[in-house]
Amino acid sequence: MIRVINFDRSKFTTTIIGVPAGRARREESRFREQAEVLAARLRALRSDRGLTQEQLASNARIAVSTLRKIESGRVVEPGYFTMLQIASALGIDLGELT
Repeated sequence: MIRVINFDRSKFTTTIIGVPAGRARREESRFREQAEVLAARLRALRSDRGLTQEQLASNARIAVSTLRKIESGRVVEPGYFTMLQIASALGIDLGELT
């Protein structure tokens, strides 16, 4: 893996050659541990309520693929409103997901 830093008057970018951009962000995120805790907690709460991923996603009005990514820990920094919708669909406060 090679990190390339590009300087330009209008922007500054960093690229890791050989690693897709999204994957690089996931691997470098300082919230990796919290994402794994959130994923496990979310799976447990959904399972306790007897819901499938499809049912929870439908109730939360989010894409099933989004829920799958969050539950697998692939989304390290999920959106606030997405998590609010999931918590609401589970019938819990947002703080109970942590």
